[in-house]
Amino acid sequence: MILRVFVSDLIVKRAKYGRVSYWVFGTLQSGLRVVISDYYHDLKEHIGCHIDVLLSFMRSPYYEQKIGIHNLIFSPEKYYSVELIDELLSKEEVVSARNEGVVVLTGEYIDSYTIPERWSPLPQRGSFQALFKEPSALKTEDGMFLLSPFHSRKAVSIDQIPSEVTMAGGLNLEAWRPSK
Repeated sequence: MILRVFVSDLIVKRAKYGRVSYWVFGTLQSGLRVVISDYYHDLKEHIGCHIDVLLSFMRSPYYEQKIGIHNLIFSPEKYYSVELIDELLSKEEVVSARNEGVVVLTGEYIDSYTIPERWSPLPQRGSFQALFKEPSALKTEDGMFLLSPFHSRKAVSIDQIPSEVTMAGGLNLEAWRPSK
């Protein structure tokens, strides 16, 4: 199943030091609205169109705790204590953490996933090749999401992982092409 997104809008973000990145606002085939971080592709010409995408998903233990997902599959990260982060944010006079890009996904956990040939050649970025050499993935009704290895160290063996897993986190665009 190809992961397809309808691109509804795009925000160009410029950092103080000049780097440009994008937030792609879109809708998955299931109707789930998402915000996708993108550091390499300017999709302005594709607003109002469907595109096929390869997305990576990075868990956020903080947001999982914040919205009540108690994930026992992955090793706990003590520095992601909701109370500790909220205390630090209040000291810095931040009302709440930004959550524009947080999405909740539920699906089947795939321990070792082979990226389909249709995504070759992948962007020639060393970070992608290092992070997703033998990726795990989450298979949802919308398609396959590559799981970033950050915050995904398993606390249980593969045979103890339930058939359905729920995670909260953010999406990154790794590759794309126009839908056929």
